[in-house]
Amino acid sequence: MRTFWTFWRVVFRFIFTPQRPLRRLGSGLAVGVIVGAIMAFGVWLGLFHDIRLRLQDVLYTPRPTQGQFEIVIVAIDDVTVGAYGSWPIDRGHYTELVDKLSSVGAGVVAFDILFADPGDPTTDAELAGMMDLACNVVQPVAGTNKNFTTTEVGELITYDAFEYPIPELRETCTYYPRTSLGHSNVVPDGDGFVRRVPLVVVDEDMQMPSLSMATYMDPLLLTMDEIVIDDNEITFEREGSPVLPTDDNGQMLIYYFGPPSHANEPGSTFPVYSLVDVLENMDDEQLAATFGGKYVLVGVLDLTAQPDNYGTPSTDTGEKMYGVEIHANVLETIIQSSAAFEGEQEVELDLLLFKLKIGEIERQFPLREQSTTDSMLTTFLIALLAGALLPFFRWYIGGPLVVLGYWFGYYLWATYSFTVRAVVIDLAFPGAAMLFTYMGTVIVVYVFAERRRGQINDLFSRYVSAEIAQKIVEAFDQGRLELGGEEREITVLFADIRGFTPMLEALSPTEAVTMLNFFLEEMNAIVMRYGGAINKYIGDNLMAFWNAPYPQQDHAWLATQAGLEMLESITRLNASGRFSTPVQFGIGINTGPVVVGNIGSQKRLEYTPIGDTVNVASRLSGVAPGGTCFIGARTYDLVADRVSPASEQHVTLKGKSRPVHIYELLPRGDAIPATTTPPDDSTALVVSPPAEVTPADATRRARRRRAALLAPVVAGGVTAA
Repeated sequence: MRTFWTFWRVVFRFIFTPQRPLRRLGSGLAVGVIVGAIMAFGVWLGLFHDIRLRLQDVLYTPRPTQGQFEIVIVAIDDVTVGAYGSWPIDRGHYTELVDKLSSVGAGVVAFDILFADPGDPTTDAELAGMMDLACNVVQPVAGTNKNFTTTEVGELITYDAFEYPIPELRETCTYYPRTSLGHSNVVPDGDGFVRRVPLVVVDEDMQMPSLSMATYMDPLLLTMDEIVIDDNEITFEREGSPVLPTDDNGQMLIYYFGPPSHANEPGSTFPVYSLVDVLENMDDEQLAATFGGKYVLVGVLDLTAQPDNYGTPSTDTGEKMYGVEIHANVLETIIQSSAAFEGEQEVELDLLLFKLKIGEIERQFPLREQSTTDSMLTTFLIALLAGALLPFFRWYIGGPLVVLGYWFGYYLWATYSFTVRAVVIDLAFPGAAMLFTYMGTVIVVYVFAERRRGQINDLFSRYVSAEIAQKIVEAFDQGRLELGGEEREITVLFADIRGFTPMLEALSPTEAVTMLNFFLEEMNAIVMRYGGAINKYIGDNLMAFWNAPYPQQDHAWLATQAGLEMLESITRLNASGRFSTPVQFGIGINTGPVVVGNIGSQKRLEYTPIGDTVNVASRLSGVAPGGTCFIGARTYDLVADRVSPASEQHVTLKGKSRPVHIYELLPRGDAIPATTTPPDDSTALVVSPPAEVTPADATRRARRRRAALLAPVVAGGVTAA
């Protein structure tokens, strides 16, 4: 169990950054607000419209239908043109087609071919007569010189004029009200893709439904007078009519039910038959089974001579779809909108790499776009949420995981909204808001971290080796270094100059300070060499410690070796005759629990250990004769197998009610041989910069020092005045 929790603690530290939570939260929220506001403003301006549309295209997946489609396409393709000569084919073939389809009970026949120019008068008259007899034919008109203007009926697409079929064909079956004309115009987006169709357009004189809408209206005997154009909706006055959501220009999103279809191809989205096959190769029974009661759309498809095709989001292969099939998808969208699904449906989300079944739920239709206000609000809230979360994750692992997790979750929600709620939501700006918030928080946190690292480096690098200072900064970056208060066992060393007062009397203040700084500099170098932390200089007294804040497994051994090397160094310096007055140090070392951390006021903090262990080490340095090193019992226990004590003594230190065990260390020449090189995992830490020792400081120190450190010693102990 302990290993389990240790593992997750390591994982937590690897992913999360818990330091300074309020500062991180504040900076992250600030970044989120700024990024969210900018992104929301971009949504309002409609920036990167084509990119946003392309991202939404990945949501299109085939929608299950109730039974088979009620739409059949008759294609004028290369096979038909090859059989009947050239394009355009003789209109007599269309007369024969209308005759055959009406005789087998086709529901409605819609041509996506505009007969705007007169042909052979006899042939045109025969076609007009057959259309009048069938009375179920819808023909296209074409708007010219498109321009977007606001009209009396709303913000609909307005054309300067419509191009109509020739009068003989236009004026057929007029003995009862019907909708026999519809515009065949499609309006591609900026990238050339057709994603929506204007359900109703206008010119100076009249409104005109789309060809698909007219095909839906004609068998139901719906007229233009029954169309209701409301705020972003188009419906009919008749009960049970579909409500078709539109944009501000009266355009409805097209739901593409599958990829482009081809004649006589099994598995096509819509059944497609070549005109020549319908006229030459199908008998009445086959015609009735194929076209009876169906919506029949006639148009160009797979015709090299007339490439009336467009890009659509229905496929990721880049294959274009012909106009007649686009109208078929629009018509099927309207049909399914009017025939609501009964009960719940089994829903499966297509997530690019895999499919996810989410059970039987009620689905909505047709498609509608997320409003600009909702998109702006979603974008802003996502940026705000990202700003609140991301600063607490490490930028190189936790942050990217959050961003990727969000993208997947948001894509899952977008797919669900598209498939079930029939709402097309923006993928671009919310995703960009998450990414830019992540980048912003990385920059802000990096700036704060760099400043913090600089402070740590400035604090430590002058007093420890560059390698150790770098270890401390790395530990801080990885969350393994906490500069707050904590309890731990450390080893403390005090080194005190003996005979400092007589020395001041023999030297000028400047000479005394020069000598003091020289010796303290030498002691400082030794502490650094053994991975220690120089805590402070108090006049002629030096304090250092080991095992904080970075753990050092052999801290007691490192401290004792540093103390012995100090004594050896002082002996060499005195023998060199550099100074006229010899200098001796008394050194005390003690190991035990302390509270170590930032101590002081808000304006002046000092990283230092507090506890009885520190006091005992100070007292030991005070009673140690010049040139000797006293260590406490705990220190000795940790190094006993590698040093030889000269003697064990019992002393009563000032402030202690009972005697304590102390040991004097032998010089290293008399000790058990051991390496003096600190282990690789030792880490030095300077936590409180030493103040420069001035002549005045030295004088005051001489007057104050040597207070009674020891109480009377028990019998057999060391006596200290």
